[in-house]
Amino acid sequence: MSGMHGQFLDAVREISFDGPGQRVKTSGGYALTGSAISISDGPEIEGVAIRFSGDQQAIVWIQFMEVNGQWSEKYQAKTFAEPNSDRFIASILDNGIASARAIRYEAQSSTVVHFLSGGIFDRRDGETKMSFNPPAIKHKRSGVEKPKVISRDEWGARPPESGYSNHPYFRKLTLHHAAGWAAKTLDEGKAAVKSIQEFHQDGRGWSDIGYHFLVDMGGNIYQGRPETVLGAHVGGANTGNIGVCVLGCYHPPETSWPCYDEMTYATEKSLIHLYAWIADTYEIDPNVLKGHRDYFGTTSCPGDNVWPLIPQMQADIVLFILYGEQPTRYALFQNYPNPFNATTTLHYDVPEISQVTLTIYDILGREVMTLVNEEQNYGYKKLVWDGRDQAGNPVAPGIYFYRAVMGPLTETKKMVLLK
Repeated sequence: MSGMHGQFLDAVREISFDGPGQRVKTSGGYALTGSAISISDGPEIEGVAIRFSGDQQAIVWIQFMEVNGQWSEKYQAKTFAEPNSDRFIASILDNGIASARAIRYEAQSSTVVHFLSGGIFDRRDGETKMSFNPPAIKHKRSGVEKPKVISRDEWGARPPESGYSNHPYFRKLTLHHAAGWAAKTLDEGKAAVKSIQEFHQDGRGWSDIGYHFLVDMGGNIYQGRPETVLGAHVGGANTGNIGVCVLGCYHPPETSWPCYDEMTYATEKSLIHLYAWIADTYEIDPNVLKGHRDYFGTTSCPGDNVWPLIPQMQADIVLFILYGEQPTRYALFQNYPNPFNATTTLHYDVPEISQVTLTIYDILGREVMTLVNEEQNYGYKKLVWDGRDQAGNPVAPGIYFYRAVMGPLTETKKMVLLK
């Protein structure tokens, strides 16, 4: 079990099995058998999970070789179907198998089942509980607006099996991929997140879904555990660590099944906004953002199609906190309110670093006030005009024009000052 291994749902340490297994025809359909015959010393085994594709109604039996070389009785595994695919996980959780030296399985199905991968539950990757549960940390008022998050009630979350432990501090940010559970729509995302929670609770034995947030390919963000409590996403490093998982499989060499997802623009935008809000709200340096693999080197998560993007994401999160979300085009909008009698707000969008001038003119075309004349970073900009000229004197009621020059855009709009 050396080197970097796949890890589906950040709950299973993958181990080597004897290839695709052996399939035979039976009177009721098919039986697929296989084994992992050499489990090295080190992991504190408390269960096993095996991933298959094919008949999701299959019945899977699992045995363990004990220290004396004898095979245990057969355990019927619980099975967990992955929505929007034909894949499923069969798992056993039993503290009595800590010293297992080998594993074998038998999958009985009416139609063909294929072995994909398998691994063990290592106790060291389990859920962290604080011996002394500190009081919940009160977050500061964030300058970054919280993105829209699909609540636990909206996606149909079950309650936790037991109480949470609060973070004593916030120091880490971590990005994961689900190695499956792809979802492009809100309905698919809800089903995927609910399925992950079911596996984490009923298969892995955790109190709740391990992640704090999950993001689908459409950019929808789902609340996992409350971000103020310890998660179960990086065994040995959960304290002070807020974990976000992107739905899908982003590590092409990892599996015998298609795993070629690329991060969508919608996902990336949502991740940057979400991490910016988290970092600003809980006062975490965005540059501490890591992939799961960056902690102990025992997993490929979040996959080779995501992991190289993290340095740029760190920079984008910093810029988001400073300047807001990056627009896609130059735009000048109508002031509000209009007409106005005290102050009015002007909005404009800058999609990249640009020289910006914004000038107010009276009805005769005379310059009244230059509100902006500088190079600006990208952002959704707004400023307030208080009806005064360049010298600070109130201007007369009437019709005024404001003209913006930025990048390729030159545009003028009308506003009315009342007294």
